[in-house]
Amino acid sequence: MRAGSSERLPPPPEHRRAPVDASNAERTAVGEAVFLQEALPQEALAQNAPNRFAAYHDLYAIGSTVSRIGDHFQAAVRVRRAAGLLLFDRQVAGAIHQREAPRVRRDALEHVNLQVLRSGRMLAGAPGAERLLAAGDAVLFDTTRPQRTVLYDADYVTVSLPRDVVEAAMPNLRDLHGRVLPRDAFPALAEAVLSLARGASGTPEALRGGSRLIAGLLRPASDLPAWLAGDDDAGDAARRLRALLFIDAHLGRRDLDVHAVASGSGMSRSSLYRAFAPVGGVGREIVRRRVARLRSAILRSRGDVRISTLVWTLGFATPSHGSRAFKDAYGLAPGQLRAEIRAPEGRPPADLEAERLRGWIRGLNESSRLS
Repeated sequence: MRAGSSERLPPPPEHRRAPVDASNAERTAVGEAVFLQEALPQEALAQNAPNRFAAYHDLYAIGSTVSRIGDHFQAAVRVRRAAGLLLFDRQVAGAIHQREAPRVRRDALEHVNLQVLRSGRMLAGAPGAERLLAAGDAVLFDTTRPQRTVLYDADYVTVSLPRDVVEAAMPNLRDLHGRVLPRDAFPALAEAVLSLARGASGTPEALRGGSRLIAGLLRPASDLPAWLAGDDDAGDAARRLRALLFIDAHLGRRDLDVHAVASGSGMSRSSLYRAFAPVGGVGREIVRRRVARLRSAILRSRGDVRISTLVWTLGFATPSHGSRAFKDAYGLAPGQLRAEIRAPEGRPPADLEAERLRGWIRGLNESSRLS
């Protein structure tokens, strides 16, 4: 399958741009804000489900039309801002983000979004040409064109970049809109984005210089024929999805391994190995889904359940194994995340409100136009 646009819009207005003064940009202030719908008592989650979704819907109103999918919705979003870059670290289940053609023409946004899936189930692409992403895959979105992302249950990172920085590295940006950049073809790209997210768990200062790093790693994507030939096989993608559904439903099983997944999802081990080869194997995907579920459980529980109990319930061999895997994925230990929720050290991150996010996104676009 190939991702392509079902509708072509006129190119965005040309802007006169001088070279960006990187030294000046690096002095721009950093910031951080959080939106944790999960960090509420369980009874509040049940009682306020419509209100919770409305808050999330309004948060993204500047750039997307957000709708629900299915009966279950939850969201945890952390946004960090640095010079020429916004980084969104998100866990979202049961939502669709879409930029329709009328919105694209109306809102005048022109920055670039790069989404990298850490784990889970997520479709993304131009409307009508969405593709299922595998762990470590990235998708590139030009906000001057329609786009659609379906989040069944996804743990992912989005980096928003100024248009001029990306176009300097890849002049054919519009041709790459909605393209999935597979992990096996762009391993350094996914690792750089996820590494930025891990590093920023300590301080947003870790993001300085990130925009040019990511833009430079995108440069090889300009050579379309060189990597499109390795596009993911549709049959393997379907088998991977079937296996993911089984894995997510059985994370607490101690015997959840390649044999159990192959048997439970109705496929041979050789087919399963082939389907998961691009994402590092079945075992690695099981660990990724367990740490994502552990993060979600910590945000929901607010200290009501011991972390060692959560780790054991999710099938980790030992608490130390679960803690190491969690830190590898998110840059901090499970106990540090809980402590941050209870009583953040130093200046706590601000609440991520719609007006704050609108200001940051507008600033990202204006800096590109003025540079």
